[in-house]
Amino acid sequence: MDDPKVMRISAYILILILVVGLFIGFGIHGAWQQQQILRTYQPVPASVAKNETKQSQFGGYTSDVLYTYTVRGTTHENHQVAPLRINGSSDWAESVTRRIEAEGSTAYVNPQDPSQSYLLPIGRFRPYGLILTGLALLGLGLLPIRAGGVFVHKPVAITGGPFDWYDVVPGGSYADRAMIWSAAAILWYLVGAVVLIHYYTTTPPSYEIKAAVTVVLYALSGLWPAARAVSASGIASRLGVPKAQMTCKTVHLGEPVIVRIEQPFLRDTLVREVRVTLTCYRRNGLGSERYYASSQYALQDRAVRGGEIIRGEFTFEIPQKKRHPSTRFSRMDYPRTDWLIEVSTRTARSTVTVGFPILAENPKQVAKAA
Repeated sequence: MDDPKVMRISAYILILILVVGLFIGFGIHGAWQQQQILRTYQPVPASVAKNETKQSQFGGYTSDVLYTYTVRGTTHENHQVAPLRINGSSDWAESVTRRIEAEGSTAYVNPQDPSQSYLLPIGRFRPYGLILTGLALLGLGLLPIRAGGVFVHKPVAITGGPFDWYDVVPGGSYADRAMIWSAAAILWYLVGAVVLIHYYTTTPPSYEIKAAVTVVLYALSGLWPAARAVSASGIASRLGVPKAQMTCKTVHLGEPVIVRIEQPFLRDTLVREVRVTLTCYRRNGLGSERYYASSQYALQDRAVRGGEIIRGEFTFEIPQKKRHPSTRFSRMDYPRTDWLIEVSTRTARSTVTVGFPILAENPKQVAKAA
């Protein structure tokens, strides 16, 4: 853990957790505080001495109000309009001012401390917006980590096949992707629904335009994982999971790499290309850089019938300057060099790639280690 880049990714994850935790934590605390005030404060007669709209020091406009009320023989005065501070556009603040003129004859007082009160039961959307913002930051923050290789599959033991061909295990199937994206979309909408239902069913509406805008943006952003899930499901219905084999369990850098692939098709499909690529990635935990890629085509521009299997056998020669051995797999070992066999199928609708993680070793270094 002394590597600077390992510390960098660890610091990023820690900062992401802290920032997301602050947004969600402040949001939950604000929502709980607002609900407690709305539920426990008691109404008493009030008299409004001042009521006008002014520019708020927090941005936007607010109602500048002064009202008095009497509890157990003691007169109190306060400026608090709602359970939480309110500010917004000038038109919205003017509507609150007019509402105070119509409904400002009652104050709501803390029975434990009569000096604490508010004038209108206006529930703010702000705490719920903080929760949704925290969720959005978490989703965005995970994207560079995903690209950086934190969630990639490590190469598994390659099993022997007939005639000394060895089966390579894919890093995931189309059905796996559909399940993961479906779970992400369901979780996104489920958590959002819980937050919004709680707001709209327990909080007096404040008619804030930003509440409606936030709801719409949150709903629209959830369409991305939902669309990915639908796309992956559609792909899984048309394409079978490809198979890949090699003539050795480990790629020996400096020697030819022989790869055999099979791509099954489940339905009639117009195929633009089926491409096989030997790829090397440099992963730093917050992104990836492609070091090397060599591609060959198993098929181009052809209609494929359902049940047909496209097969191909390819030999790859890795240039001397591109011979980077694999880094032994660890999710926190950065920077890291990863090698994959990638099978990409491009149709009129989409391009999909299945990666097969493999190990690449320098035979001379292996011999020295032995």
